[in-house]
Amino acid sequence: MPSRLSNSSIAHSGSSAPRRVAVIGAGYSGLCSLRHFAGDAKYEVVLFEQANRIGGVWNYPAGCEENLEQDPASPFYSRMYKNMRTNLPTDLMCLEGFPFPQGSRSYCDVQTVNNYLEGYAKHFHLSEHIKLSHRIVNIAPQIGDKENTRVAAIGPRWTVTYEDLQQSSETSEIFDAVLICTGKYHSPYIPEISGLKHYRGPILHSSEYRDPEQFRTKTVLVIGGGPSATDITTDMATTAQQIIVAKRKNGSLFHKNQLPNVLETTMPKTFNEKEVVLEDGCSVPIDTVLLCTGYRFNFPFLSEECQVEASRGRVSPLYRHLVHCVYPSMAFPLLVALVPITPLLDCQVKYFKAILDGQVQLPSTDDMLLYNASDYHRRTSDPKGSPRQVAHGLPEEAAWAYLNELGKEAGFDPYDPVVPQLTKAAFEAIFSGNPAYKEHLLHRIDANSFKHIKATA
Repeated sequence: MPSRLSNSSIAHSGSSAPRRVAVIGAGYSGLCSLRHFAGDAKYEVVLFEQANRIGGVWNYPAGCEENLEQDPASPFYSRMYKNMRTNLPTDLMCLEGFPFPQGSRSYCDVQTVNNYLEGYAKHFHLSEHIKLSHRIVNIAPQIGDKENTRVAAIGPRWTVTYEDLQQSSETSEIFDAVLICTGKYHSPYIPEISGLKHYRGPILHSSEYRDPEQFRTKTVLVIGGGPSATDITTDMATTAQQIIVAKRKNGSLFHKNQLPNVLETTMPKTFNEKEVVLEDGCSVPIDTVLLCTGYRFNFPFLSEECQVEASRGRVSPLYRHLVHCVYPSMAFPLLVALVPITPLLDCQVKYFKAILDGQVQLPSTDDMLLYNASDYHRRTSDPKGSPRQVAHGLPEEAAWAYLNELGKEAGFDPYDPVVPQLTKAAFEAIFSGNPAYKEHLLHRIDANSFKHIKATA
């Protein structure tokens, strides 16, 4: 495959030259990052997306039901299912300065979100900065190269090597900063499950679930107790004969008798070729095992020199769950979990941009590394804190404190007073055990108030 170094890629080191910023991924995070940098003449920004369309995981392309195991660049690639609807209302999923269209359902489908992101890109004139069908091959810091490192930079410049999938050619360019916006929902997490290797029936991950019709009259074992397990079980209960939901957490995911063909239980004891053996020793014939076990972080294009460690639930070393502690010219927006997209994403991008603008002075590398380690230890060692697989999880009060800190340091108002109120109502609906919450009307009225009309079960 031919490779070249773009002549236009090496920005002049003088202060008058725009700083070059690379954004990787065209989902929520990437488009938001692009919007904030593209509107500032001090920056020349390029977004790279390996798919032939924007939207990231918010795509459900024709043909994806028949083509499950696809490369992310494939036109059939999807991580969604046919009847999927958001578990947060649109007013907690809209980005700064661009609300969902009036009349949108509070909890909308995949196509509505995809249309929103398309509209966002059009509204802010982002398409001219986006390279579709361009896969990132490698990203590496330029360490110790004084000629190619800005004197006043907060971190190294970066060599970004990418493949033009349509031309089958590779190019390397140099950027002053990089935002990694590829998200988490690409590499399924498959845990060790006692005895599962003995089972000879189909074993699917939730990423491969598309349509409840494929499970009509079937008995399905769902493993997992998170939002995907709850949503997919509710969807599949319309066609399956029986669904057994096995989870580690205590407590019920559903209202009693609401889904009569759903049985909740603890994790299986073991399996045989066609059956699951439950904790009480009872053997139940099953047709399929569906793993709703989440995803793991994975950035295969980051070189070892980037010094980034990624696992099931953590990316390290990051200051404030965002900025690379050793190389602060690299950022990872939207890793934080348990927080609505609004206003987290805009706040993180504006904070990182304020760092590059020189408005925020970061602590020393040692202090940022200490923050990274102590924050992780504090939150994961506390019984009421985040589990290790949600190392970037911020419960509501912690989230607002986090955003207030970013806003205070960078000089912006992080959110309107209504946002915490709306978030509390949305999370209460999610954990109510009532699948009918997605029929609720939960809308923002103004900066201080919202309305919540509950649907009957």
